[in-house]
Amino acid sequence: MTRTLLQWLGVAFVLGLVGLAAFALTVVKDRVRIVVQADAASTGPEPVVLLRDDLGVVARDLAELRSALGANLERLGNALEERAVARHADVQALARELAAVRQRLDAQAASLQRAEQQLLPRPEAAATAATEPAPVVAPPAPVAAEAAPAKTGGFLSFSLPATTFAFDREQRYQLVPELCRVGFDAKSTLHDFSGVTSQVAGQFTADFDDPEGAWRGEVTCEAGSLVTGVDGRDANMREYLATTEHPQIRFEIQRFVPAAGGVDVARQTARGEIEGRMQIRGVTRDLRMPVSVEVDASRRVVVSGQAPLKLSDYQVPVPSQLGVINMQDDVVIWISLRARVQVGDRK
Repeated sequence: MTRTLLQWLGVAFVLGLVGLAAFALTVVKDRVRIVVQADAASTGPEPVVLLRDDLGVVARDLAELRSALGANLERLGNALEERAVARHADVQALARELAAVRQRLDAQAASLQRAEQQLLPRPEAAATAATEPAPVVAPPAPVAAEAAPAKTGGFLSFSLPATTFAFDREQRYQLVPELCRVGFDAKSTLHDFSGVTSQVAGQFTADFDDPEGAWRGEVTCEAGSLVTGVDGRDANMREYLATTEHPQIRFEIQRFVPAAGGVDVARQTARGEIEGRMQIRGVTRDLRMPVSVEVDASRRVVVSGQAPLKLSDYQVPVPSQLGVINMQDDVVIWISLRARVQVGDRK
């Protein structure tokens, strides 16, 4: 009897647990959210994007080549026509010279014939003529050599507008936006997180082998495009950055300070620090960022670097929720940029 009662009590307890679990699931089902998030700090562009950029460059080069071929073929036609006209004039001059020579030869032949006729009827004067020197006949004038055409430069040497990349010469570079990433890494009480954007633009002038650091230019990103993977946090971040009043974050490049032995022209690499002015939320401060520079297989300049930054220096409020979840004032900003020599640059 007791055993049966215990069995029924056990069954009732299990059924009660199942019912309680079902009730709890009904209450909290709308409050549970599972987020699968990719690593926001990933800085490498996708291979498909790299390939798309390479194809774009090939298409641009082909368009430039087609345009250059038209101009160069026109130059070739003009040069051939000028050469033909010059050759025709040379041939006519030579023909006139040959006609003059033939006239002189005919005159000398007639003179010799008359002299012969004058000598033959007087055989008695043969002895006297034998002792007299023979008349001297002037040799024909030498034929004028054809004048060599003036060198006007090889008309077959085409001048194409293709841009030449040079690591050790000052050139202008244009960022490839779809291959650029900028972002930040931050820490809070509960966890670390990152923000990233690919809406990057800008250009710069650089000579990677210049000891004086002849760098200048600007890099900008859209502040409102920064994402961390959490919608609510992104909305708060846009409010803290005041993206409506200050839609862009700017960095003005002023100079490059190479590290000791940090520039290798043969390998096309460089290490050093970029100095410039960073503007966030309308506040501008000096900033130095250690960077590394290399050149990829498609002759794109790759610039990577990171630097610490205090949000309070730029009057950015440090997020805090109820004094429990706090974000640190110190963040790390980072860049991963790819740039090409600007089209038409011939410095």
